[in-house]
Amino acid sequence: MINISREAEVNLINILIDQDVISGKDLINIKKISTNENKTQLEAVFQLELTDEDKILDLLISEQSLEIIDLTTIEITDELKTILPSNYINMNFIAPFKIDGNILHIAIPDSSKLSLMRNLKTITKKEIELHGAKISQISSFIGALAKDGETTIKNIQEANAVQEKEKVKTFDYDVDESAELLDESPEEEIEAIENESDVIKFSTAVVAEAIKQGVSDIHIEPFRFSSRVRYRTDGILAEQEHFAKFLHSNYGAVVTRFKIMGKLDIAERRLPQDGAIPFRIDGKVIDLRLSILPTATNERIVMRVLNKDAGDISLEQLNFEEQDLKNLRKAIHGTQGLVLVTGPTGSGKTTTLYSILKEVSKPHLNILTAEDPVEYELDGVGQVQIKDDIGYDFQRALRSFLRQDPEIILIGEMRDKETVDIGLKAALTGHLVFSTLHTNDAPSSITRLQNMGTPDYLISAAVTLILAQRLARKTCPNCRIPDEDITPKALAEFGFTIEEASRAKVQKGEGCSECKDSGYKGRMGIYEILSVSKPIKEAILRRATTPEIKEIAVKEGFRTLQDMGREMILTGDLNFREYDRVLSTEG
Repeated sequence: MINISREAEVNLINILIDQDVISGKDLINIKKISTNENKTQLEAVFQLELTDEDKILDLLISEQSLEIIDLTTIEITDELKTILPSNYINMNFIAPFKIDGNILHIAIPDSSKLSLMRNLKTITKKEIELHGAKISQISSFIGALAKDGETTIKNIQEANAVQEKEKVKTFDYDVDESAELLDESPEEEIEAIENESDVIKFSTAVVAEAIKQGVSDIHIEPFRFSSRVRYRTDGILAEQEHFAKFLHSNYGAVVTRFKIMGKLDIAERRLPQDGAIPFRIDGKVIDLRLSILPTATNERIVMRVLNKDAGDISLEQLNFEEQDLKNLRKAIHGTQGLVLVTGPTGSGKTTTLYSILKEVSKPHLNILTAEDPVEYELDGVGQVQIKDDIGYDFQRALRSFLRQDPEIILIGEMRDKETVDIGLKAALTGHLVFSTLHTNDAPSSITRLQNMGTPDYLISAAVTLILAQRLARKTCPNCRIPDEDITPKALAEFGFTIEEASRAKVQKGEGCSECKDSGYKGRMGIYEILSVSKPIKEAILRRATTPEIKEIAVKEGFRTLQDMGREMILTGDLNFREYDRVLSTEG
């Protein structure tokens, strides 16, 4: 029998569907066999002879060109048993089989595991080299890894059965009395929760601990044989293992509790739901943005932690270089034009926009924002919540704003051509418009607008400045040491000049109590600012390519995200590996 986690199995089944190995009709038969014969869906696939281990392995080889490893020949060392948490190995169905200095070799069964690379590097603090291996060999290898007391999937099943009999009813976490939910729901609703007091205590503890640690997101996730709580700190998710046992035994009740806290429908388990939870801790009010997503096993919870103080950050606090800050201020204090902030999700765009609004907000100005959602409340600003479910989208909000006599308008995101066109026209008719766009860098934002069907003359006339940004973890100042692994040659490959590479004193965090042995403490912004000058306007009108626009900008003093990142490496603030993680893929 192949012991594979439900999550890993689903990923593999989805890959086989995408590759047309499994049809819709096949899927019905697979589920029928799985249910009737108490087999995994993967075993059902093999029974129906739709594919086999060798064909799956061939698919992996053809897609990724990985070296194939025979795990039956590998000797398991004590170091391998402890390099990764057993629950992580089981859940993701991977086999760490060799440690060669700073390189950890891992066998994977399918291409869905490629997304784990970044997490694996973070957890192990080693470079990762992936290999292909048969599913049955990985299953056996994981079992062998766990032989000396670690938990296998079978053990998990048995433990869950015992827990169900014992009905675990305690959660050992000291919740500070200063932590409390605001706007508590009626008592009769709360009493509907099974294991009420312990579940309430648990739910409060999960939130309170997250806030005290300064996390940005809380993930509560169900799986077939386990459940987990993860916190996102400085952009990286980390499992909070001390919550796992109680959570899995009381998962349904915990979901119900959070639904009640967020004033959601506790009976609705088929559709996604969104809500908000006001929470007070140590005298501070923290808002939680709640998202409930039904999955194959249960409902998944994600909460974004919105610290209201975070909306009170000035531009000086955002790590802009002096000239960039001057250019930005010139644009945002103008009377009209479009200022764009670009970057991936979680790069700090909202914080930057709120800092801009805080700077430009004056009693004589009428400022309106359309946001989805409204994350922080700003004094003196009219903030509007977008509600797509009733048809009140960014387009409609923007049209209504123009009848409200505003000087400044913020559009949370330019998602489509209509919104872009209205925003650009507003920027040409005496309004200052701020918005966001999902692009890799500032110059490519021009091309993105053109590809959305926006006329060149509108872009050229209306756009005044484009700001691209990233957030990177800052090297812990308390445990910085020279990074001897980074050679001048490696630096040169990342764009350093020979002179810069030779004098660079690259540093890394060794790990200490201040940074919880991570080597990182806090995050900092990395920016590039493109002022749309006359030569760039002319380039837009003749539909110049992104590299051409970038070349013109560089001649005018434009500095890229990579340029700023390299300077941060030289100062020691940015770890070389963090630069690689955040910026190297951006060109």
